[in-house]
Amino acid sequence: MSAVLRWIRADLRSHRLHALLIVLATGGTAAALLLAGTLLGAAADPWQRQFRAAGSPDIRIDLRPSATARGGADEPSAAVLAGEPGVLAVSPSQHTAETTLVGRHADGAADAGPPGRTTLVLRGDTPDAARPLLRSGRWLDPDDLHGIVLEQSAADAAWARTGDHLTVLDARGGPVDLQVVGIADSPDQLPSQAAGYDLGWAPPATLDLVQPERAAQGLTLGLKLARPSDAGYAAQRVVSVLGAERVSRITTWLDARAARQQDNRLAGLLLGLSGIAALLAAALVVAGAAGGRIRARTGDIALLKALGFTAGQVAWMFIAEQLLLAGTGVLLGAGGAAIAVHAVPALGGGADALPGLVPGGTATTGAVIAAALLAVGAAAALPALRAARVAPVPPTDGTRPPVMTGRPVRLGPLRRLPPALAIGLGGVLRRRSDLVGSALRLTVPVVAATLALSTWTTLDAVTRPDGGATVPAVTARRATPDQTPGDGQLAAALAGDVAVQGVYPGAEVQALAPGQSATLTLRAVGTTDAPYPYTLVEGRAIRATDEAVAGQGALDLLGARVGQWVRLTTGSTPRILHIVGRNLEPEHGGRVLSTGFDTLDRPGDPTHPDFWQLTLRPGQDPAEVQRDLPARAGLAGRTEIRVPTGPVTRPGALRVSVIGLLLLLSLICLVDLVTTATAGFQERRRDLGLLRATGLTPGQSAVVLAVRGTAIALVTVAVGSAVAVPLVRRLIDRQGELSGIGAGIARTPSVWTVLAMAAVCATAAAVLCALPVLRLPPPTRTPDGTGR
Repeated sequence: MSAVLRWIRADLRSHRLHALLIVLATGGTAAALLLAGTLLGAAADPWQRQFRAAGSPDIRIDLRPSATARGGADEPSAAVLAGEPGVLAVSPSQHTAETTLVGRHADGAADAGPPGRTTLVLRGDTPDAARPLLRSGRWLDPDDLHGIVLEQSAADAAWARTGDHLTVLDARGGPVDLQVVGIADSPDQLPSQAAGYDLGWAPPATLDLVQPERAAQGLTLGLKLARPSDAGYAAQRVVSVLGAERVSRITTWLDARAARQQDNRLAGLLLGLSGIAALLAAALVVAGAAGGRIRARTGDIALLKALGFTAGQVAWMFIAEQLLLAGTGVLLGAGGAAIAVHAVPALGGGADALPGLVPGGTATTGAVIAAALLAVGAAAALPALRAARVAPVPPTDGTRPPVMTGRPVRLGPLRRLPPALAIGLGGVLRRRSDLVGSALRLTVPVVAATLALSTWTTLDAVTRPDGGATVPAVTARRATPDQTPGDGQLAAALAGDVAVQGVYPGAEVQALAPGQSATLTLRAVGTTDAPYPYTLVEGRAIRATDEAVAGQGALDLLGARVGQWVRLTTGSTPRILHIVGRNLEPEHGGRVLSTGFDTLDRPGDPTHPDFWQLTLRPGQDPAEVQRDLPARAGLAGRTEIRVPTGPVTRPGALRVSVIGLLLLLSLICLVDLVTTATAGFQERRRDLGLLRATGLTPGQSAVVLAVRGTAIALVTVAVGSAVAVPLVRRLIDRQGELSGIGAGIARTPSVWTVLAMAAVCATAAAVLCALPVLRLPPPTRTPDGTGR
């Protein structure tokens, strides 16, 4: 064993650069896998960490006011539920009051404007009850009876911000003024559109202002389960035990997760696939490096076997060496990932992520370490077995015999080329098996890089207003109830701005399909004469009233296809629409039917636009337009501009991860190119000496090997792009269909990006292959006239 350890130490000392690069590649791969897994569960889908951070219950139960009136208190229900099998704890009950939100105005405005009458459920703040995650503002002050904290989706729907005032109706229909002191995110709560009501938190005394009769107030409480996976069955038991007439609403953590994660898996999935591909690429790099080292030290291995080393000892010696390097790299990668998460919290899920030593938890870290060591060990096994089969008779000079022999090939067409180029291409054509092996090893990181670049371009498509998905550039809405200027004058003022390309009036109403309990959004934007420019991937644009384009989620909900007629109910008014196309709809899980504003001509439909969607001219920054447009158009204080949010919650963190993956893959490619260049130089060192002796200059000798590296790089990029582009399109489109956005969102790297990648790879390969040749000393002659 001591002899084996001494040999490993001597081998590492003689190959320090290779050892360092392998450690860096393995460590970077481990860090990438840990961060990709964290982003998949946090940055791309933050719900799980938010749920744990908020201490949310597994089941949320809302009881009707009549139940409270009969029971007189909440203790009987809590005691009954606490005795149910599988229930660990019952959260403190909170009183609720249902009211109607009728207006909103900014702080300092005179009157409240009608944003539309919506149901608002106020939940009383109770000590020891789980609180939502505060996003802005502050939490409730018990002495402030007019303070309210709004749930995030409710604030978005009402265009409310911290400091705004809301007007609600009390039990007698009188107005009650409330001020938004904070906005919070409740992970166990369905978004307001899916729930059918808005949610807010207020002190118990505020509930008495809205609903003075305590018997008319409802109750809500939560259950913690021993096995959260049984939440569906436990919810059925709750309804059975308490009675269907007592339960108003019941929501499980499964329902909340399903409603919130529809559009958030795409980027995390692609990053995870890129990380796995990086692990495979690192394993292949280790195999290539070990194989090249074994070929270069065949004489040393034969000498070891002649001195008494068994085949098993030789094999384990190489495997142990690679595992030592991999273990060092994995530990460094895990530490680097932990440092990165603490330095950049967005990489670990943001401020709501739970603190931990390493991202992803102990189980995830252990799995990544085991996977990396297993992959490296398996990759090193084949070269190690090849080393074990080396005969214990070293060559006379301790090196491999010349390897100029190769497959015969017709080199006639190469005679017109310069000598160095012709010799280099001839060597590539003779040893095509070596070219194929090296190219296949490099193809994996190229495929992974294409996946990462596609993640970047697809993020641009679904998060930027001009990225190609159906996302309005900016949305304008009145800030006050004053209808001055009129609709036409306001639209003309907005259209007159230099940054605005088009102004389209719009309104949204909730619609219900026959036989469905879930709602979808009927969005009316533009008119028949001036339709909104949706991004269509199927069918045609809207040309007449009662025509609509649908998102994939809406088509799935309705069980319809493009070209069919569907029946909807908005309020109590039925309507029939003709679906003429499918558009890319990243909002509301794709459950949106888009039509013209002039289609809303039924009784009860909005008569005035609720908002205007503005398309911007190319090159305009939506954030700057949001800041400067009201003042430029003379609408300051009377119009609000909002930049829409895309389906990816943290695109900045995901882009940082993509950049990190690209750097990691570049390092892996560099390691493989160094291994390929070193192996090629060792194999052709004697041939290069003969070429130098025949008159080739050092530069021409370098070109001979540079041609080989360039050919490997170009073949790698061509094959990797040909494999990755169709694969990426299929993966992204499939995930788009599952998320409700629909197929057609896939964006692959441009041709110029692929050409740039090919140029960089070819240049790096040529330089790395040429450098050892330029350092080769010129041939000299001995006194007897022979060369050496």
